[in-house]
Amino acid sequence: MTNFAAIRCLFEMKRHIFPFLMAAAMMVAMPLSCLAQLTAEKKSQNLGTLQLYGETTTSFKIKNTSGKTVNVDRIVTSSSQIKASCSPMTIEAGGTATVSVSYVTDLVGRFTHAIYIYPEGGSQPLALQIKGKVYLDIKNAYENKGSKPTDDGFGVAFGPLTLKTDNIEFDYVNDGDVVSKTIAVTNTSEENCQPNLLLLPAYLSVEASPKVLRPGRKGYLTITLDSRKLNHNLGLTQDVVYVSSYEGESVSKDREIPVSIVLFDTATVERSNRAPSILLSSDVLEMPKTKKSKVKGTVSISNTGRSDLQIRSLQVFHPAINVNLPKTTIAPGETVNMQVTLVNKYRDLSNARYRLLMITNDYRRPVVLVSISQD
Repeated sequence: MTNFAAIRCLFEMKRHIFPFLMAAAMMVAMPLSCLAQLTAEKKSQNLGTLQLYGETTTSFKIKNTSGKTVNVDRIVTSSSQIKASCSPMTIEAGGTATVSVSYVTDLVGRFTHAIYIYPEGGSQPLALQIKGKVYLDIKNAYENKGSKPTDDGFGVAFGPLTLKTDNIEFDYVNDGDVVSKTIAVTNTSEENCQPNLLLLPAYLSVEASPKVLRPGRKGYLTITLDSRKLNHNLGLTQDVVYVSSYEGESVSKDREIPVSIVLFDTATVERSNRAPSILLSSDVLEMPKTKKSKVKGTVSISNTGRSDLQIRSLQVFHPAINVNLPKTTIAPGETVNMQVTLVNKYRDLSNARYRLLMITNDYRRPVVLVSISQD
């Protein structure tokens, strides 16, 4: 071999070996947590058609395909009606685990919800999905349950009618969806009633079943939201409607029901491997009951992702709740304390629940709801 040929051969060897050595060096420098990987035999399940207010369960089988033990750090779901658990929480290399999911249906229409499984030390979760359709068989529900008043949560009185709730909430509504929510109503008087809701905004409609509710019977008010008629401002929209017992009845303050809608748009949410990731110290802020004029609490907001977390909107459901967030852009690895104040003198201004809403740029949790409770 000539000197020229030998030099050329060495050059070719270096050209192929150098990228390999660089890749190997990057693998060595990469934290072990980044190598941990969870996979699922089936990432999405169609639960079919479900009855409203029913509970359904399913499960996913996941596997640790990495070469080390993986601990499941936390599980985040896209709806408060979904409960998920993993067994075991520690998965050996090559081992498997079962993610059990239960879902209590609370809205009529099609649904898609996500369950995120976060490995310990990792920022990228395994995303699982359930979807299906929810319906209400009004005729069957009325015939089987409507013969007598029951004690299953009724007691919010609006004249001769008692409703199962004193507020109407549409949470996690995707912009463009048309969904319905059904409220059970009982006639506690000795005369026929015609349950209805008055002064509905253009984006809401209501249907009573039956239209004439006999004494002692239970019926339903089905409220339908057409989000296409909203102003498309993402976040919280609030309004007020009024319960009516008879045709031609006028509105009054004691028959008022607040309406809350949480709107978001999956099409505007950017998905990225370097996305931010929001983590709260708690989704439920516990506050003690007190006779003081104000009571305060703190929720810590952390960004466990790889880019800036933006709190694009922060809104409260009840006028008695005040919120102070020092900054709306949170850097990766940073934690910010959000101060929440409950002002007692404003508690009677609304029947809305004590909650607050955040719209974020975290595509896994673009809508974050925090509930406030008092012992």
